[in-house]
Amino acid sequence: MGRPKGALGRSPKKQKKAKDPNKPKRATSAYFFFLAQCRKDAAAAGKAPTKIAEFTKAASEKWRALSPTEKAPFEKSAAADKARYDEQIAAYKGKTVDPNKPKRPPTAYFLFLADFRIRMANKGIEHKELLRMAGEEWRNLDAEDKKPYEKDALEESKKYEMKMTEYRRTGGGAAPKKVAAPEPEDDEEDDDEMDDDEEDEESD
Repeated sequence: MGRPKGALGRSPKKQKKAKDPNKPKRATSAYFFFLAQCRKDAAAAGKAPTKIAEFTKAASEKWRALSPTEKAPFEKSAAADKARYDEQIAAYKGKTVDPNKPKRPPTAYFLFLADFRIRMANKGIEHKELLRMAGEEWRNLDAEDKKPYEKDALEESKKYEMKMTEYRRTGGGAAPKKVAAPEPEDDEEDDDEMDDDEEDEESD
C-alpha cells in the first residue's frame, strides 16, 4: 500500500507569490531588442515565426555574426532601457538615485556573462542554473580566453573614469529626490537584483 497523501516527510508545495504590478519592468538586453526587430521584419515579410525554438536559434546565429557597428543601435536601446530601469527600481525601493551619475562599468566576468546568455538564449535554462553554468565555465577558462573580456572591461573602466571626472567637475548634477517605496511583505528573494546573484558567481 502506498504512502497516503499528506504523509510525513513530504513538504507541501510552496505557492508562488503574486508579482507586484507596481514593480518596474526589467531592462531589455541588446539581444532581445534585436530579436524583437527580427520578429517585426519576419511579420512584415509575411513570414511570422511558427516554431519559436527554430526562429530564436536562427536569430542567435545572426546576432553573433553582426559587427560591432551593426549591434550599436540595439546596444544603445539597451543602455537607455537599463538607465530607465535603474532609476525606476531605485525609486521603487526608496533609494536615492541620480540619473546623471555614470553607470558602473561591467567587469570582465559580466561581459563574458552577456555572451554566455546569448549562447544559451534558446536552450530553456533557468536563471539560477544559467548563472551556475556561467560561473563554472568562467572559472575553467584559461588566461588567454579571458584576455578579450579583460581588455574590453579595461576600456569600459577608462570610459567610466572619464565620465566620472566630468560628472564631478560639473558638481554631480542636481540633488535627486528620495522616493518612498512600499513596505516589503516578506524576505522573498528579488530576482531582479541580478547583479547581486551574478557577483556570487564571479571568480578571479
